[in-house]
Amino acid sequence: MAKSETTTPVSPRARLSRIAFCLAMVLGMVATTTAPANAQGTKTDDQTSLEAQEAALIDDVATAEQTIDELSIERSQVLVDIDAATAAIEGSADALEFLALARREPARVRVTMALERFVSGDPAQTAFARELQSLEQDASPMQNQEVFGSVVEAADAELSRIDGQITSLQADVPAMIEARQELANRLITIDAAVRGLQVGLDDSRAQLATVQQSLAWYRNAGSRSQLTGRPNAGTRSRAALVVKIDNVPRARPQAGINDADIVYVELVEGGQTRLAAVFHSENVGTVGPVRSMRTTDINLVRPLNRPLFANSGGNARTTAAINASPLVNIGHATRSGGAYYRNNSRPAPHNLFSSTAALRRAGGTAGGTPPTMFTIRRPGTPNPNKTSAANGVSVSYRNTNVSYTWNGSGWARSQDGRATVDTAGVRTAPETVIVQFTPYGVSPADRNSPEANVIGKGRAWIFTEGKLIRGSWRKPTADAVPLYFDSEGNPIQLLPGRVWVELPTPGNASLR
Repeated sequence: MAKSETTTPVSPRARLSRIAFCLAMVLGMVATTTAPANAQGTKTDDQTSLEAQEAALIDDVATAEQTIDELSIERSQVLVDIDAATAAIEGSADALEFLALARREPARVRVTMALERFVSGDPAQTAFARELQSLEQDASPMQNQEVFGSVVEAADAELSRIDGQITSLQADVPAMIEARQELANRLITIDAAVRGLQVGLDDSRAQLATVQQSLAWYRNAGSRSQLTGRPNAGTRSRAALVVKIDNVPRARPQAGINDADIVYVELVEGGQTRLAAVFHSENVGTVGPVRSMRTTDINLVRPLNRPLFANSGGNARTTAAINASPLVNIGHATRSGGAYYRNNSRPAPHNLFSSTAALRRAGGTAGGTPPTMFTIRRPGTPNPNKTSAANGVSVSYRNTNVSYTWNGSGWARSQDGRATVDTAGVRTAPETVIVQFTPYGVSPADRNSPEANVIGKGRAWIFTEGKLIRGSWRKPTADAVPLYFDSEGNPIQLLPGRVWVELPTPGNASLR
């Protein structure tokens, strides 16, 4: 008779805890799988707002330009009308001058006749008449009087006609002057309106340029690495390249560390550390010294989606574990060994170097497109996370001590009391430093080798923009991208730039 199985009862509290843990894992997986899509395919509120601003400003610019064009046409017509009004006024002035001249002759005749009439009945009239008779010989005094009367009447009629024209012109000229002044006032109004519109147009154009510059961040997403938002010298689709770099005193200074997008600092034997440098955006001429791999690397970098993995080799168990993982092993001990060379100016084993170009050639078409590793926000936007002041941080790995100090643009790194520099003498100062407090166990490949437990959750300090964000990290599965949250549970948003991730055990870091 088969032995029956017994089932241990599960308490309600344990059942609830288990359900809560499962829910957290599921939510973490959902967040992990949707984060890259949101970052690369779905418009953010910021982008939507900027596009609305762009559309409104384009309309404003077009309306202002059209209105200025219409006012310019009207201004040209007003200038034509002012010239016509001025010409009409000048013509009236010329006509008045002509009429004034034409008025002299009938006025003179009338004055002469009036004088003759004035002296009628005066003794001098006879002498005056005789004088006229002598001028006209056969005319009688009566005839002369009739002639004089006709002349006076004609002169009076001409004067009346001329005076009527003068009166009419004098009545028209003020209206013409007023009309011209109205045109001049309209010209002043048009010019003032154009100046105001031009100021507004210049402002709208400046705002539009600023908005479009901000939108370029989203529209040019294909020109940046999805790992850290840095300008990409290659393509977004190319595989991430992870290089294990030595970090003991005899290995420093290292080559290429300042060009890596992400550098993970992991604990190895003897309280020493080793670097896992991730290259994607840059093509780097020299990287190294390249050193051996550890089982920590598997779950640490596998979220990069089958990254190319450069190393100097490893023991049999570690090599088997790496080869069984999604990492593409292009180590020195594989058929990709030709991608490496020894720098004889350095002592072995700290003298193995390569280049990203040589390593990528060794990897061929292997490897996958990496996902978005961090939430990167557009430069110029405010930090939405809860921050506090911080000068820097000190991290201890038992026999290795690291510190970072804010220098105004990055976090200047030091190790064991000496500034961290690359082979060119450039100080290492990444834009972002993450202290991810990580428990360590024992590597199944080597009992003397620690293995970081990067699956799960824990506390994290994120140093960015001269500030500290106290938060947490979560990575529910081996393939999941690690997520970082502030103390209020909001996803941490970083500006584009290099990221160094220190992986000390809990409690082994302090603020400076």
